[in-house]
Amino acid sequence: MKKLISLVLVALAINSAHSQTQIANGDFEHWYNVVVSATLNYDDIGTGPTDNWTATLNSLAALPASAGGPGPVTVFKSTDAHTGSFAAKAVSANFPLGFFNIFIPGMIGTAQMDMVGVKAILGKPCPNCTPSHFKGYFKFQPVNGDSCAAVVLLSKWNSAARKRDTIGYGKMVQHTAVTAYTLFDIPVTYSGSAAADSVTVLVVSSAGFNVINFEGSVGQVGNTMYVDDLVLEYPTGIQQILMPEVNVSIFPNPATDLLNVELSKEVKGAIFEVLNTAGKLVGSFPLPQLKNQLQVGSFPAGALYYRLMDGKQIMNTGTFVVTK
Repeated sequence: MKKLISLVLVALAINSAHSQTQIANGDFEHWYNVVVSATLNYDDIGTGPTDNWTATLNSLAALPASAGGPGPVTVFKSTDAHTGSFAAKAVSANFPLGFFNIFIPGMIGTAQMDMVGVKAILGKPCPNCTPSHFKGYFKFQPVNGDSCAAVVLLSKWNSAARKRDTIGYGKMVQHTAVTAYTLFDIPVTYSGSAAADSVTVLVVSSAGFNVINFEGSVGQVGNTMYVDDLVLEYPTGIQQILMPEVNVSIFPNPATDLLNVELSKEVKGAIFEVLNTAGKLVGSFPLPQLKNQLQVGSFPAGALYYRLMDGKQIMNTGTFVVTK
């Protein structure tokens, strides 16, 4: 039993002109309810299972009793918000597993649990992205001297070494109580000139988390962090929407000649940009309707990235494959 949980948790390891405008839907206004059983349900971030760019570890609650579950719910919808109606409240907890207690920090970010595959997906596609700052507002209620943290990581897949290389990194650790919403502003430090293909952002209610193996995490049960208005800022003033309010559906995937791109809502001036694995822009298409059909047969075979742009806002990102 402990081995199964360990496998689940180990898999988690894995500007010159700054705009101060709050990005759309970066304020935790959208939540959906997950029903586990007749007696257990929880709220999670987004409008549904396919719309949770910023996710939680709450799906541990869906672990069956045969696997030691249910696990703890550690992130909650809160009306104690910086702006709007809601914020996220992250609370650290223990996960009793036989004679063991696994410490689970309240975590919000790009760590999406995959319970079927006994793994998690860390990070989101972000081809050639170079954010200069990771910002947000937070409050903090420490227990017995525990601390909280916020982290941003840019990485690139190294096919030769079969691992991810760190391209950019930034971190904030708070050791004392913060009783009123306060801005955190984390600059991203880059190493080398390689282009990133993925971005990871995390806010964690206990800074002693171990992303390689949660059995090595340390902290205090009840450590609490409130988070609101997360944003990535870029040197050009471009902002990445951390909780996209526009879903993008693409099919077929893989595609040969035509790619259907459907948006969940109208975006005036929407541009569908296509980038190769080196982060180079190889195509750009206007999306004047909710349902659009694009010619992709001229692109080289293989994986490609896309980003949905609205002016200087990155509305959503993802990948697709072209076959010949």
